[in-house]
Amino acid sequence: MGRGKPLTDYEKGIIDANSAAGMSNRQIAISINRSLNVVNNYVNNPLYYGTKKSSGRPSLLSDRDKRNIVRKASNAVTSCSTIKRELDLNASAETVRRVLKKSKFIKHRKMKKAPFLTAGHREKRLEFARKNARTDWRKVIFSDEKKFNCDGPDGYRSYWHDLRKAPLRFSRRNFKGGGCMVWAAISSVGRLKLNFVSKRMDGVEYRRCLRRGLSRFWRQNRNNNFMFMQDGAPCHRARRTMKWLEDRRIPVLSWPACSPDMNIIENVWGVMVHKIYEGNKKYDNVRQLKKAIVAAWKDVDQQLIDNLYLSLDSRIFELTKNRGGHTSY
Repeated sequence: MGRGKPLTDYEKGIIDANSAAGMSNRQIAISINRSLNVVNNYVNNPLYYGTKKSSGRPSLLSDRDKRNIVRKASNAVTSCSTIKRELDLNASAETVRRVLKKSKFIKHRKMKKAPFLTAGHREKRLEFARKNARTDWRKVIFSDEKKFNCDGPDGYRSYWHDLRKAPLRFSRRNFKGGGCMVWAAISSVGRLKLNFVSKRMDGVEYRRCLRRGLSRFWRQNRNNNFMFMQDGAPCHRARRTMKWLEDRRIPVLSWPACSPDMNIIENVWGVMVHKIYEGNKKYDNVRQLKKAIVAAWKDVDQQLIDNLYLSLDSRIFELTKNRGGHTSY
């Protein structure tokens, strides 16, 4: 049964007057048609009537301690035990953890992987952003290589555990069950041909890959004035490779090192990874894996690619704002 309505100020006045006149609490309750319990609560402690009672024992931490805990944990890689020790708190690490869980601003998250950026890298990235502030990105072909493993990239470590069943285990074969490397490229008018390459591709093999994947597309779209984007891998920067591109009049976009966040094909890889390894799927052999990769590549929606092209201006703005630092992409 739920609680009754709290006493009104008028009812409190009647209770005070009748109590001073010598009436019993039961008589007062009958006269105002309220329960004896609510009258007793008011008469016994009129100053604190209606205030919320503590749900347990008083906290060992003051408000100042709690603010210091939140400040200490703000964007920091530290444990609750370390926070307790450094702030010299008279409370357990579990109490510190509860304070952080209740905070609206602190959430425990897994850090995203990102390349290490030196001051030189930041300067080059900032220069790239300034130089390409007005670039028509739909005229750029983005390319990249990606390694896939039969056992998946990192696996799905989290799952919904039914306590009535045995727990699942995350396992991986030696060498991740084998794998393969692919080269691919995207454009504003469609995807280029996917190519399987060796894991240690050299300049000779890369040029062979470009002949299979880029040459035909370039001939069919020679009037679109495209530029070709590739990162700074050694096989990409080889003199013979650059000469091969120059002979075919394929302009190459100057690309800063350590900048996967600016290459929109990385987002396409992410979509493909989710599809290929959905449900923690693993593959018995490389042949099965390659078949799944080709199917995932064919299923990539051009609308997704178009939206990624639209995001490039925002990426350039964020890169400039962060002075060449990491972006959220």
